Amino acid sequence: MTRRLVAALLTVVGALVVAPAPATAATTLVYTTFKGDAVADEELWVYRSTNGGTSYSVLADTNYHGPTGVLRDPSILKHNGRYYIAYTVQSWTTNSTYFNIASSTNLTSWTHVASVNSGIANTRFTWAPEFYVEGSTVRIIASIAATTCSNCFRPYVYTAQNTALTSWSGPSQMWGLGTNHIDTFVVKSGGTWHAFTKDETGKYIEHWTTTGNLYEGWVNRGRLWSSGYEGPSLVRLDDGRWRIYVDRYSTGGGVYPATSTDLNTWTGLSSVACSGCRHGTAIPL
Repeated sequence: MTRRLVAALLTVVGALVVAPAPATAATTLVYTTFKGDAVADEELWVYRSTNGGTSYSVLADTNYHGPTGVLRDPSILKHNGRYYIAYTVQSWTTNSTYFNIASSTNLTSWTHVASVNSGIANTRFTWAPEFYVEGSTVRIIASIAATTCSNCFRPYVYTAQNTALTSWSGPSQMWGLGTNHIDTFVVKSGGTWHAFTKDETGKYIEHWTTTGNLYEGWVNRGRLWSSGYEGPSLVRLDDGRWRIYVDRYSTGGGVYPATSTDLNTWTGLSSVACSGCRHGTAIPL
């Protein structure tokens, strides 16, 4: 065998040998939250994790309370180069007929953008607005209860009418998704929409799905974990897994995560180091 042939064979073999792919880097996340029911705690806090959400440290105590002086349940979105939050504007004991939106370029200084009325007659509470983005369409899902009934929270969808998120249409009800559910958070995987929501009657986080569209055909896939949790929110990690965060309000608060590869089967909940964190949302930074 000539040296030229040997060299050619070595070249081919070298091309076939592929070095092991490096492990996926841990996702860097930001988590927006508030800290509790005291007036001083109903403001925006921003936390950061550099280990995929295993632990968090304070990125900013923004001192942002919004126009009403109350900010709870902040949902964060990065859109057109800016950060946005949608949030509840009153405590859980005070009537509220709208939710607010604020924006920031640096996660520390925030400016009021819009107040979005519920659009529902006799609104008593407007809670936990959560961003849901599909393609180029930005939506918010909020939990609305009326004064004319008890235990009647339902999820309604509001759709942004401009890129600045200052104009919104709605409400459109998510038909079939229970009769008393709050804190509804939706993600889509393939052709299936997955909603994670709190049954406010039984106090369980539930998993619902539909393959029709966002607004109808929802089927209850069962309860997750034990009762006493609320405020579910999800984020997709770099390695493709999903992480859910829930607020253990029944024991005074604290964020508890679980992970899944398919949105159907989840690990057990475990506490995460995020001092003071409550109902909020995470996104990759």
